[in-house]
Amino acid sequence: MGSKIKLAKEWGFCWGVEAAINKVDRILIQRKKAYCLGSLIHNPQINNILKGKGLKIIKNLDGVSKGILVIPSHGLSKITIEKAKKSGLKLVNATCPFLENIQKIVLMLSKKNYQVVIIGEKRHKEVQTLKSLADNIVVIEEPLEIKNKKFSTKIGVIVQTTQTKEKFNEAVKELLKKDFQEIRIFNTLCKVVQKRQKEAAKLAVKVDLMLVIGGKNSANTCRLADICAQKRETYHIEDSEQIRRSWLKDKNKIGIITGTSTPRFLVEEIIKKTNELI
Repeated sequence: MGSKIKLAKEWGFCWGVEAAINKVDRILIQRKKAYCLGSLIHNPQINNILKGKGLKIIKNLDGVSKGILVIPSHGLSKITIEKAKKSGLKLVNATCPFLENIQKIVLMLSKKNYQVVIIGEKRHKEVQTLKSLADNIVVIEEPLEIKNKKFSTKIGVIVQTTQTKEKFNEAVKELLKKDFQEIRIFNTLCKVVQKRQKEAAKLAVKVDLMLVIGGKNSANTCRLADICAQKRETYHIEDSEQIRRSWLKDKNKIGIITGTSTPRFLVEEIIKKTNELI
């Protein structure tokens, strides 16, 4: 590792992502083929490696009625799972265990007649999966939305795992101003992601440039890039080919941090390429 490069303490796969990859690996060794509805994880390189081993990443279930269907790490909607079962597919669950626990919280709240409020991104697969579990669910993307919204007298609050603690706290503060009889608040932020966000903020102020490595469709990686960009010149890249020599000019220290679904071999390749360009 070059003397100019400083790695964050938190990098490489989180345990949930690694568990999903290992589960699919074992299936492909035994069966040589399996389907996954959408990407298993939000990292293009890992998905391509698994595709090379026999994983078929599909956009929908049309024409697929036999074999194994892997539920990706961000889960699948309730309707999609029911459709897959009816079509005769054998389901293998690779949902992140932490997200599975949040799904149980949503079901529990719904069963007890709470309106579930999710602080998160409407289009994110994790949020869409959670929203599919019950009818009385509202998604809040920005705390400012809360002011003009009406809520039930009983509300249960959860948060997308990759949101920042600051946004969650701000949203809860706004919710507490509303009229309700009962509120239950669950901090469902992923601890691994939170640690990485803190490490990113600490590292960014110690270096002259930050490289954030991970899929462009990875919410937790994008969040890291946003955090770093507030403090230092930052580039979000997916592989070593995207690095530009001009970025590194006159930079004495370069910081590197990864999303939770970024493999270590990518970091090693980027360190090598960076050292060649310095």
